[in-house]
Amino acid sequence: MYSNLVTNVRTALAYTVQAIRYADSALILFLEMSAFPLPPNPIKIQFYQDVVDNLTEAYLAMKALPFDTYFPSDPVFPNAPIAPQSQDNQHLIQLSDNRISLALDKTEDTINYLDQAILLSGKNDRLNGQLFFIKLSLEAARDALVSGLNEPDFDNH
Repeated sequence: MYSNLVTNVRTALAYTVQAIRYADSALILFLEMSAFPLPPNPIKIQFYQDVVDNLTEAYLAMKALPFDTYFPSDPVFPNAPIAPQSQDNQHLIQLSDNRISLALDKTEDTINYLDQAILLSGKNDRLNGQLFFIKLSLEAARDALVSGLNEPDFDNH
């Protein structure tokens, strides 16, 4: 049972890393938009930044759990998004929304694996509490992802 718990947490950790990278990539792409004819929506930018912050908080909390969370095949990706250079705002919005959708998928997967880890932690109240608070950070990230996707792309004020 303990090995299944560790496996679920390691998988959740790997998905969290991927979600952070997708969300950060979406934020970078969204910030590349030109201010013509309208500037990018600052509320959407804040939601995306909140996503990165909440996911990073969950990642650090998972790394601090009282067992080895090292995942030997952690991929290393460059921080800059790999996308063709474009000055077309609509194209940048589409790329950004695509990255946010991928981050949302990975966050949902992470929450599912963490739910399994919570169930497997059983009567270990300390570990159960730590996993529950990590799940709260992930749910806050998921809510910010959905809110960011639903916000208009341009500032109309």
